[in-house]
Amino acid sequence: YFVMELVEGIRITEFCDRNNLSTTERLELFIQVCHAVQHAHQKGVIHRDLKPSNILVSQHDGVPVPKVIDFGIAKATTDLQLTDKTIFTHAELFLGTPAYMSPEQARMGGVDIDTRSDIYSLGVLLYELLTGRPPFDGEELLRAGLDGKLEAVVPVPQVGADVLQRIGDDRNARGEGLGELRREAG
Repeated sequence: YFVMELVEGIRITEFCDRNNLSTTERLELFIQVCHAVQHAHQKGVIHRDLKPSNILVSQHDGVPVPKVIDFGIAKATTDLQLTDKTIFTHAELFLGTPAYMSPEQARMGGVDIDTRSDIYSLGVLLYELLTGRPPFDGEELLRAGLDGKLEAVVPVPQVGADVLQRIGDDRNARGEGLGELRREAG
């Protein structure tokens, strides 16, 4: 059996809304999430399913603390085995949450998924934290399909081009690491 920490808390988006967090406070939480994801990346792990329900926030001594959970479809970025019970995912297997999934992950076409896929998901999360809604209208996303996601983005003035670049189709434009995204958010 496998024992894990019990993480209590509420979805990051719900926490922000319930507590009427300002933009600055939302960005501070987001930066903490970036630190956690960067730590995973430095350890050779890509999450592949970052979304509000996989980032829970609880209060410790009155301070909000986000925790990234559910590494169930995580992928190792090195040949190093994460455990002696490593489970391999198969090519052409659809894993993840479409609204937060990078285009290359959604295509399932053999493109090697790397840390930029998580950066894409964080861009979607940041958009949602800043605007109060996901960048993709649910009905429009269903109509457009995964290949038409970018055209389904709901334009909002609070979101700058740097955030939109993170949720673009060109994974090279997203940047390799989270340092740049953290600096832009801060």
